[in-house]
Amino acid sequence: MSRLIIYSLLSGILLASSWPVNGFTPLIFISLIPLLYVEDIISKDSYQKKNIRLFFYSYLSFLIWNLFTTWWIVHTTLPGAIFANVVNSSFYSIIFLLYSRVKRKIDYKAGLLFLITFWISFEKFHLNWEFSWPWLNLGNVFSERINWIQWYEFTGSFGGTLWVLCSNVFLFSLIKSFYEFVDKRRFYIRLFARSVLICVPILISSIVKPSVKLGEEFKVLLTQPRIDPWAFKYRNSSTNLDYFETFKELTYNKLKSDQYDFIIAPETFFSEGYGENLDYFEYTKLHDSLSNFLDEFKNTNLISGIQFFKLYQNKENKPSKTANFVRDKLWVDYYNSSINFSSDQGFEYNHKTKLVVGSEYMPLKSFLEPLLGNVMIDLGGTTVSKGVQHPSDRKLFKHSNKDLKTVPIVCYETIYGEYVAEYVNLGANFITIITNDAWWFDSPGHRHLVSYARLRAIENRRYIVRSANSGVSTIINEFGEYQAKLPFDNKGTLSGKAYTIDKRTFYSKNGDYIARISILISILLLLISFSKLKK
Repeated sequence: MSRLIIYSLLSGILLASSWPVNGFTPLIFISLIPLLYVEDIISKDSYQKKNIRLFFYSYLSFLIWNLFTTWWIVHTTLPGAIFANVVNSSFYSIIFLLYSRVKRKIDYKAGLLFLITFWISFEKFHLNWEFSWPWLNLGNVFSERINWIQWYEFTGSFGGTLWVLCSNVFLFSLIKSFYEFVDKRRFYIRLFARSVLICVPILISSIVKPSVKLGEEFKVLLTQPRIDPWAFKYRNSSTNLDYFETFKELTYNKLKSDQYDFIIAPETFFSEGYGENLDYFEYTKLHDSLSNFLDEFKNTNLISGIQFFKLYQNKENKPSKTANFVRDKLWVDYYNSSINFSSDQGFEYNHKTKLVVGSEYMPLKSFLEPLLGNVMIDLGGTTVSKGVQHPSDRKLFKHSNKDLKTVPIVCYETIYGEYVAEYVNLGANFITIITNDAWWFDSPGHRHLVSYARLRAIENRRYIVRSANSGVSTIINEFGEYQAKLPFDNKGTLSGKAYTIDKRTFYSKNGDYIARISILISILLLLISFSKLKK
């Protein structure tokens, strides 16, 4: 038992120690080998309750991985932290249980193939269900090794997951047969050969790094207001006009001295109280203030985060899936939104679609709310779920005078590769990210998220301009390289140049095709395993 615990602890530590931004990435290629040994030992020993034991040891590994890499979620929501670090670990353990079953029912090679394809299938599932938490998808581990993964423009981050899983499986299969080699030199030769094979994608990355044709140059001014969301933004009487004054203080002199095509302000920058009434926003003082401000700068567009709400009156039944009941016949939807504003074309908006479990929406709300009542609020979560935007209603933000079209990505949506690619397919020639990472203080959370943005730049070969409330605000080029950065916890602005790119990548066109193929293979293998008698 002590040996199994050591192996389990080792896998968890290796997974966590490989993670960006301070991890040693090569450890990811051996991180699952100790845990594969645990499964191999349990499957061959004479003890009972194999499934329970395998679940326990694998759960220990994945819990360590989750705790060491995502402990910082506790800063924002206790239910979210419990889910990510406790429940999420059990999902990975279930993968290992099913892998063990397929291996026993079919054969060893089929089991390894199932492990690879089912893990990828789970990651895809984790991107789309109500408890979505894809932060630890294995392909994200290379976000600080961009010179290794320039081929993500063909595969997306699932190519990275496939690389990690195949590497662990290839090495484990060889190491497991160590004692079968009479001449140990043959073993080391094969070990060297497989290690070289694992490094082939790095060589390919240097070959496929293309010479991308850049389009129109444009200038951006990124704001970083450094507003404390805990002590200031939502716990005092500040109004959106106060936030407008902050915005004006940061940008006015800059705009007077130079010409910018876009000013970018962070997520929920304008978030007074319950927000602005979406249906009457154009009649508000904030709208007038922004309009008057931009009248001085005719060729400049503002992209900013804002909180909207929409009221439904005289409605007996729930008017939308996300509507919150206020009182008899009165419902309300709250939105975490982004706006594109200019003096010539007024404003347009998009709503954040990928919401954070626990803090922005309550999953399975129609089922859980009658049972739990306000317990989620008491634990730091929410039963007041925010609304989302239907995919058919998504729109690009366009410059009023130039052929500049951008993707309005809000915070957590950065992690969703295919989601961003769908926007690029609408015609976006650069990507805008607005975020409020101050909720996590100076923890690994904000460093992970800005690092993950580099993956989206490579996948779509697009420049990214990113405004973060407390940082890091940055401009990232089409190769995932930082062109300029404003460090965390610095108040100010960041100005710089970026370029449009119109050509779509293979990944932009085809999305997560690796995951879709894996789903078909894993389902087939699982069905075969249930039709087989135990060998």
